[in-house]
Amino acid sequence: MAAEAQIEALLDAMVRAEASDLHLTAGAPSFLRVEGRLSALPAVSSEALAAWLQARGGVWEALRSRCAGVDFACTHAGRRLRGNAYLVRGGVALTLRLLPARIPTLAEIGAPPGFCALAQARHGLILVTGRVGAGKSTSLAALLGEMMAGGAGLHVITLEDPVEYLYAAPGSLVHQRELGRDFLSFDEALRSALREDPDVLLVTELRDLAAMRAALTAAEAGMLVLSTLHARTAAEAVQRLADFFPADERAAARASFAASVTAVVSQRLVHGMAGRQAVFEVLLRTPAICRMIHDGEERQIPSVMLAGRREGMTTFAAEGRRLYVAGRITQQGYEELLGGRMDGGLFVSGTPS
Repeated sequence: MAAEAQIEALLDAMVRAEASDLHLTAGAPSFLRVEGRLSALPAVSSEALAAWLQARGGVWEALRSRCAGVDFACTHAGRRLRGNAYLVRGGVALTLRLLPARIPTLAEIGAPPGFCALAQARHGLILVTGRVGAGKSTSLAALLGEMMAGGAGLHVITLEDPVEYLYAAPGSLVHQRELGRDFLSFDEALRSALREDPDVLLVTELRDLAAMRAALTAAEAGMLVLSTLHARTAAEAVQRLADFFPADERAAARASFAASVTAVVSQRLVHGMAGRQAVFEVLLRTPAICRMIHDGEERQIPSVMLAGRREGMTTFAAEGRRLYVAGRITQQGYEELLGGRMDGGLFVSGTPS
């Protein structure tokens, strides 16, 4: 127990500081990430890491046998943690992410009106995009939570790796399935979901071509599919989705996406007045957007988004300006968002996005 107590103490520090991440490496200093910055903590021994992972239900065995990173989730002091254990030069390392104490509302994460309106959606494909650590999973959880809070009585199936947030809503049926425990591949589970009568299907990430095909099929079949994708902007997400497919299939893939897309929401975390602040851009389904997706005209999408403010669309540039003027994000956060700097109140940048 003395060995495990080293890590338990660090987890306590993580929860007290509301740190986003805890990085542990055998025999090296530990690090907390608070509001985007790393701070050093005492080192942990290889014995402590091994003992702690062995108590996590097969994580240690999977790590040593597969010689590959292992994703898992656990609970500490009543808080959910998402973990990834991996090997570094033969030694063990571990990254733990602290999830919010409860699923936040869309208002609490600062979602703009166009994003909030998606809680009423009941069919099609909604993608949330952004870099690793941008908060995509939390945004999806907030969206799904508000859908169920509406009292519609939904059957929700989630396909996760691992299960992070635990959902519960009176009147709704929720089946949360975990990769490796409840299903073997996302594409297989997506195809199976077509026969399981879900109203909402949440997939933590569209990782490969097979999963992408299955998600489009489910959305075209009338389900509401929620998922994430790594892309910096909404327009880039459209291009990335097409790029999953072989060249001779891209035209058909674009047609399928244009027929099924409901929205693409992109997000970034920047310096705010009270810690890290999420900033969103929102692309919504309109005839013009569908035509551009179908025809491969992604470069024109941002200008249509700017013109679509009444429909609820917004870009990073427009939303960042609104939040900066409202005093929600700092000058540093605004510059972070757009990749430039403020000079005498004017924005100076090479390529605002």
